[in-house]
Amino acid sequence: MAETIGKNRKLKLLLVDDEKNLLRVVSLNLAKRGFSAHTAVSAEEALIFLSNGGYDVIICDLRLGGMSGIELLSKVKEDDKKRNKNTVFIVITAFGTIKQAVEAIKLGADDFISKPVDINSLVETIDLALRRKNYQKIDNFEIQNGSGLNENNIFKDFIFKSSAMNEILNEVKITSKSPSNVLITGETGTGKEVLAKVIHILSGRSGEFIPINLSAIPEGLMESELFGFEKGAFTGAVSGKKGKFETANGGTLFLDEIADMPLSMQVKLLRVIQDKEFSRIGSNDGIKLNAKIISATNIPLENAVIEKKFREDLFYRINVLHFKIPPLRERKDDIIPLANFFVKKYCAINKKNIGGINDSAINLLKNYTFPGNIRELENIIERAVVVCTSDSIMPVHLPKTLTAETERDAKTKTEAERFQYIDSDSENLDNEININLDGLEMELIKNALEKNNHNQTKTAASLGITRKRLITKIKKYNLFSDK
Repeated sequence: MAETIGKNRKLKLLLVDDEKNLLRVVSLNLAKRGFSAHTAVSAEEALIFLSNGGYDVIICDLRLGGMSGIELLSKVKEDDKKRNKNTVFIVITAFGTIKQAVEAIKLGADDFISKPVDINSLVETIDLALRRKNYQKIDNFEIQNGSGLNENNIFKDFIFKSSAMNEILNEVKITSKSPSNVLITGETGTGKEVLAKVIHILSGRSGEFIPINLSAIPEGLMESELFGFEKGAFTGAVSGKKGKFETANGGTLFLDEIADMPLSMQVKLLRVIQDKEFSRIGSNDGIKLNAKIISATNIPLENAVIEKKFREDLFYRINVLHFKIPPLRERKDDIIPLANFFVKKYCAINKKNIGGINDSAINLLKNYTFPGNIRELENIIERAVVVCTSDSIMPVHLPKTLTAETERDAKTKTEAERFQYIDSDSENLDNEININLDGLEMELIKNALEKNNHNQTKTAASLGITRKRLITKIKKYNLFSDK
């Protein structure tokens, strides 16, 4: 694929490194693959080349004699903005510079390769980076029109603004090409499958993304669903059938709700992952596994391991790369971008022209906790679009649960401001009481002092507060002993 791209487009590459021997060897090998490769021994020299003409790809060592690779990256990105370009920038890392490579990715680098440079890996990295540029906008992860690789336009559903999701995405971009198994955790409705599809697309794998919900498959059918079967393997098997593992070969197998997999099947899955081979039911012929495995769950697998409901050895096999998606209530910056996205989506479906969400409705959405996460938000917006008869969505179009929760929170806040609790940990007092809490506190402390013969240590322990705090209260209410 990369050779075809190079020969057809005669791509211009700039290789920047202060090791002249590396420049010579790598540039010659790239030229054999159809790339037009120029070399520079410093970032300063690279800038001179760049001022005389653009390059499709820049491959740059992080550590250079003068200006660093990070500084060159920054200048290239600034120039790209001015000229409306999108240069592929790949950094070269040596031992001990992985942290700098991660920083470079965050600053806009497309990928990194390690020394010693393997030409085949480098060509694959260039190929994948170029294909990404062809079907996505790096800044906001949205799909451009005419995508060849991403036929389902999956990135259109990956909407975020929060730093938490941006951090996850940066890690995904760095690790997506790795064949290592991935575990995605998070509450129901946080978007685990969407992230799995993103990982699949960025991996550059040629096969399909095959999802399977393990919680929806009866235990007796799970083995045949996963591994397939041969004709006559069991009663009713009138013909052979591929399993999910075989269908996913060359692509990605997404095992959703992995925690619901029976222990008997966990053993078989472990063997497949270890041996990289499986067989259909009724056959002794091995089939090589060539699928990236991504698992997902909404429960803490560590607890399931402790409770002996999930095999510890399998847990470590599937948990090589781990991405934990925070619930929507912990990334409120994503609520409004997602809501606006869903408004557009359901306006198109329902053939409506709604301008957006008004400020009052936005405030309700921001203050809601979304126990059902993104899935609940989508449901709320879909309903709002259907019932809306005005040019914008207003509070009246939102479910009463949002208004009720906001009012309840406001009432709780007001009551908390009105009353002073005996102790910061005393959360069980009835919010409805209409008595003077200072007076109640004084009586409680007075009775406790008398019961403990004014022994301050014992009194503090009985009240569940510190002796220092008790002395403060005694002074406040003038409860000194006459004895």
